Amino acid sequence: MTSVSEPIRNLESFHRDFAKPHNVYFAGNSLGLMPLAAEAAVAKLITEWKEHAIEGWTTCGWVDQAERLSLGLAPLIGAHSDEVAITGSTTVNLHQLLATFYHPRRDKRRILIDRDAFPSDRYAAISHLRLRGCDPDTDLVVASPQHGDIFQPGELAEQLSSDIAVAILPSVIFTSGQLLPLAELTEAAERSEVLLMLDCSHSVGCVRHDFHRDRVPIAFWCSYKYLNGGPGAVGGLFCGRKRFSTPPGLAGWWGNAPDSRFDMTFHMQPAGTASSLQISTPHLLSMVSLGASLEIFQRATITAVRTVSLLLTDRFIRRIRETLPELVLITPDHPEQRGGQVTLRHPEARRISIVLRRRHRVIADFRTPDLLRFAPVGLYNSVEEIDQAIAALREIVDRREYEEISDTKELVT
Repeated sequence: MTSVSEPIRNLESFHRDFAKPHNVYFAGNSLGLMPLAAEAAVAKLITEWKEHAIEGWTTCGWVDQAERLSLGLAPLIGAHSDEVAITGSTTVNLHQLLATFYHPRRDKRRILIDRDAFPSDRYAAISHLRLRGCDPDTDLVVASPQHGDIFQPGELAEQLSSDIAVAILPSVIFTSGQLLPLAELTEAAERSEVLLMLDCSHSVGCVRHDFHRDRVPIAFWCSYKYLNGGPGAVGGLFCGRKRFSTPPGLAGWWGNAPDSRFDMTFHMQPAGTASSLQISTPHLLSMVSLGASLEIFQRATITAVRTVSLLLTDRFIRRIRETLPELVLITPDHPEQRGGQVTLRHPEARRISIVLRRRHRVIADFRTPDLLRFAPVGLYNSVEEIDQAIAALREIVDRREYEEISDTKELVT
């Protein structure tokens, strides 16, 4: 019988709070499962819209929905709620942050990203270099690990030289699953006067952040992965209080102070908090489903979620090493260097992921050219599911079941 530790057992009661359409679901690092309460929350908003129409902004509390969500999310990242804005989407928020805080000078204009940066982050960085008259061929600095797939201690911090204006770096690298040393990076960035912008899409909701302790200046993230906000869910950003006085680079009416937002004057009065970086009317239908998930986090606590995430990924890594040497482990096995996923390399990764899904009903994630990603989520995955996935992988490799799959590329991976 499988031995289950007490922290894992303590979170098992939350499994029933989520819809599980598949036998085994390990793709929470791409799209989290739906909290069952989200359905009722969305239905409630639809009813409010139906019954109250425009009066819903006041009678149903729509107008300050974003601020209420900030209260629920701030504890997950170690921030004050006024430093958090629930708004936009990941890339839109990065564009806003670059428009607001990227001020290139002749001797300090370069933007640094990592080699495996999520492509959209790279697109945004190149866009702003071009908009400011810089040359992406020379002013975009791409940092790569010197050996293999993992940055060694101090290696990335050394890249934060004095000619770098902004560094857009992930808290967790989405390919390898490496959790970067945030305190080390912020210290190095401060020494060289580099503004660090953290993409926390692959850590918020599975890593217990403390932005104040680590002196994180700026961050942004999506809400559809570990935060379980739903497909295309509203995003979020963090802006430390000492930057509140900077006017938004991309101004929009919802960035006004709440008491003047509906005055419709031609002179903007920024909110004076992270909310000033909001641009447009809130995505209410998206927000209420995120609210349903944040209520679960409030009960479970991010500390417990992180503890169980590490226990589950540790078991996955151990079982891979014991039974599947054909699969090369990419993710660091040290807990302090690991996010919430386990990444494996195999030349037939794409076809293996398809066989897992179609024949064994195990949902994993493929990333080109040869990576398999598994994210055992503490709120809804179990030790038994890990063992089931390992057994399925062993069977696929032994029987070479992937050879039955064509090489046709799938639209969504």
